[in-house]
Amino acid sequence: MGPWQIILIIVGALLGSGLLFSIWLTFAIAWNVYHRTLTRGKHTPWGRNEPSDPNNEELWAMWNAGLMWAEKEQNYKKEVEIANDNLKLKGEFFDFGFDKTVIIIPGRRECLIYSYYYAMPYKTANCNVLVIDQRAHGDSEGTYAGCGMLESLDVIKWMQLLHDEYHQKSIYVHAICVGTCCASIIEGKREHPDYLKGFILDSTFITYKDIYKKHYIECGHKLFPVYYQVWFWFRWYTKVKINECQPIKYMPKFKTPVIFIWGKKDIYCVEKQSKQIFESCSSLDKSVVWFEDATHSHIRLNDSEKYDKSVIDFINSH
Repeated sequence: MGPWQIILIIVGALLGSGLLFSIWLTFAIAWNVYHRTLTRGKHTPWGRNEPSDPNNEELWAMWNAGLMWAEKEQNYKKEVEIANDNLKLKGEFFDFGFDKTVIIIPGRRECLIYSYYYAMPYKTANCNVLVIDQRAHGDSEGTYAGCGMLESLDVIKWMQLLHDEYHQKSIYVHAICVGTCCASIIEGKREHPDYLKGFILDSTFITYKDIYKKHYIECGHKLFPVYYQVWFWFRWYTKVKINECQPIKYMPKFKTPVIFIWGKKDIYCVEKQSKQIFESCSSLDKSVVWFEDATHSHIRLNDSEKYDKSVIDFINSH
């Protein structure tokens, strides 16, 4: 073996080891990003102490208004619990004495206190309210967010509790942001009970990967390669394929009545995408309400009177 061959082998070995190290390093970074954004830990407590972004004034306004509502209605509140997937999951049932209940599904990183804000119109609609801490949030057990796939099975368990133990004849689902992914999976992939009578979907987006990507870019990160590697770790820990977490995928399977609520200043699901979702929804009983100046998942804050009327009218007609 000549000297040039030896040099080429050494150079090849160095390049190969460097490439392997680079791949290992980016996967390690992706592991850290995954645990900081999609799992509960010391950096992401997802608890009941404060909203997901304590620096957001609008979130605090919603949070405090919701707490005031819950305090006013505290005599109707019952602590409730289910078990699913070896996890104990917590909720609060505001039993106003009606035979129908809405389950409010908040977005990622939000606990049930966030949902108080959306509960306000339902008593007027003669509808009880169940707010829930999803797995890995609030007082519920769990570490990993399932981007709607795992949570969809939990919500069906909550429906069964309401029907079997509290004799509720009609169940509705009011979902916000990532909660709409869970709701879409319930309708398009799961076998849900026939007493599920309607969906209120606030700020539905095309796919989970798409909305995550927009947040990722917004934080100043380049997509390649870490963004793509995050989903390796997501599947590793949850056994869920992220490409299954797509509201748009389940729209052609919708049969249950549904009302979509969008803000025209939503940068995470722009108007063109929202219209695509609505057009692909196959429910024969579907409607949409637009809010000209509303942003993503803060729509009710923009015009609570219009929002509440839309919700009440939907419940009363279904």
